Amino acid sequence: MSSNSARLGAEHHFRKVIPGHIEAARQRLCQVMDDFGYIVLSENPLEARRPAKRSIAAANVLEYETQLTVALKSLSPASTIATFDYHVAYLFANSERLALEREADAMIALATAPAKQAVCPVCAAEMAGTVRFCRACGTPIARAALPAELEVMRLMGGGSAAQVEISWGVTLALLALLVSLPMIWLGKPKLVTVGWVLLAVGEFLAMLYLLWGVRRLHQTLNASQPAQAEALPEELKATPATDRDLLPPPAASVTEGTTELMDRQPLSVSSKPARTTGELS
Repeated sequence: MSSNSARLGAEHHFRKVIPGHIEAARQRLCQVMDDFGYIVLSENPLEARRPAKRSIAAANVLEYETQLTVALKSLSPASTIATFDYHVAYLFANSERLALEREADAMIALATAPAKQAVCPVCAAEMAGTVRFCRACGTPIARAALPAELEVMRLMGGGSAAQVEISWGVTLALLALLVSLPMIWLGKPKLVTVGWVLLAVGEFLAMLYLLWGVRRLHQTLNASQPAQAEALPEELKATPATDRDLLPPPAASVTEGTTELMDRQPLSVSSKPARTTGELS
């Protein structure tokens, strides 16, 4: 871990408080780290690695190659203090440090989220844990709402990357002006030509960075949210009111429904007299 951390150029560390006993907190963090793309290398101390998901030009800070160490210390039987130590390739702005802190908040929120019981809307059967279909009747079950910290993490990751790209665009535009304008105004004819070329190239690159940053910001703010509930199959959807009036009234109970079926289809009884015991003998 130390060799990999030395290879990564920037680091950021901070502390968070996790409810629960230290060993329970360690186990829950190890479980949720898989959902964030980390590979857990060691549990005590808790060390994990996340490979780069994109190139540095297109990734945000949550997609860089990352080394994460979490040092846990017990404050009391009911609380644990966690020191998150991030090592990443680059940190261009303070907003990227804040994005890493929001990722830690999302991990803690998932690790400490209580297991809620789901109730089937059709048969009212109760199910513990995360299920997608009712075990009794097979009806799709609505997914539980995800912690708000996950959405905040996504917004911070995309917003920080957009800020960095827009900042690079503004910086390149100003540098191109500072370098080329004196050459254009005060230079000789050949130097004026060089100044115009530098200005055109610099402003073109600056415009590319600005457009890329605005595009990323637009995608971050207008990303489609995952559905919180599974779509119901056609046969399980509610019947329109116009069609519901045409259906026969439902039976009040199973016994009543069975009785109605017997009344609609009477059994034929033979008119032949039954044989007596004497006749049988």
